Amino acid sequence: MVVASEPRGYHVYHDSRDTYSLSETVIEAVATIRNRDPTDDPIPLASIIDPDALDSLFANTHRGSERNAGHVVFLLDGLEVFVHANDHIFIRERPSDN
Repeated sequence: MVVASEPRGYHVYHDSRDTYSLSETVIEAVATIRNRDPTDDPIPLASIIDPDALDSLFANTHRGSERNAGHVVFLLDGLEVFVHANDHIFIRERPSDN
């Protein structure tokens, strides 16, 4: 997994053919951005969104068709996480509420 720094945040591509689940990719990406080891300092994804539900949201349909539309946005560890059906994940610092 590569977390690419971009002017407005970070970009991660989740390869759905990989052995890692989508939720694991999100956790690893946030840990990388925050410079944390998720085995020593867990990223609290389950307190924000159900990891199994996130994994299922963009999984192939029962007929085997890919889901290629839609996205979900949530806050995690002070970051705004955008997960898209096309396996792209964008992460940025949470905008201030000024």
